[in-house]
Amino acid sequence: MSTTRAAAVGLILMAGVALAGCSGEPSGSGEGSPSPSASNSASASSPAPTPTPDAEADEALLPVPVEEIADWAKTAVPSGDADGYVFGFSGWMSENSSAHDVTSFTSLPPGSYQAQFACRGDGTITLVTSELDEGDPAEPVVCANETIAFDVTNARTGIRFALALEGAPTVHALSLVEAS
Repeated sequence: MSTTRAAAVGLILMAGVALAGCSGEPSGSGEGSPSPSASNSASASSPAPTPTPDAEADEALLPVPVEEIADWAKTAVPSGDADGYVFGFSGWMSENSSAHDVTSFTSLPPGSYQAQFACRGDGTITLVTSELDEGDPAEPVVCANETIAFDVTNARTGIRFALALEGAPTVHALSLVEAS
């Protein structure tokens, strides 16, 4: 075996060992946890938007640096170590990046849940929860630099969260726990 071929085989083996045990699940997900899927409101199959210079400038206006949003979310709403935690998501929105976002949890069992939705920044985010088929949406939850708790009930498997931003760039976090 040539030195070049041996080096290539060695690199492939090292990559396999490095990736062993990795899974695509978000951290904090337990076995049997619902599978979230985030999509741009235009289409689930549309490519991720390319950041524009205006969107990059919006990052500077956020109250939390982008790389720290996940850590902030763990303190803003219940996280993976909370009793009854089912799932959560967080991120940021701006007029120049994505003022509309949809996150669907396709395997959430029917039932009653307690949601907490936090937002920080000078914008206002309106959150609408509905079944996956978008029938009978719940009353909108309007968040303006606060944390709001509300009940979520789904009669069928899966749920959809639609977010719409009005105003300045804003960070958000949502957490769902089983109702007691």
